Amino acid sequence: MGHFDKDTLNKFQAMCAEGVDFGEGPVYNYAMCLEPDGDVYGIEPGEKCKVGQPISDSQGAALKSKQNKKDAYGARMAKLKAAYLKKTGREMSAKELKAAKQMLDKKSGK
Repeated sequence: MGHFDKDTLNKFQAMCAEGVDFGEGPVYNYAMCLEPDGDVYGIEPGEKCKVGQPISDSQGAALKSKQNKKDAYGARMAKLKAAYLKKTGREMSAKELKAAKQMLDKKSGK
């Protein structure tokens, strides 16, 4: 890795103060809509939602975070089921699935 001397950093700071844009492309600006099934999609500013209702950036971020946690939970459960099948040669029973879900909930702080 390289390094920057003090003079270079001062020049960079001055350019930032002048408002120089160092972006490599256009800024993506869009609004978000929430579908009845919970999916979120983006639309151009000024457009109306084709399906669902408009939501704020903070609502969209919260929903995305919640979905990411749900996806991670599902991935952990799938991994656990696959390991169980490989080790035992059979699918988990309802009782074993319930115990696995409780274990994952405890680990995730639910």
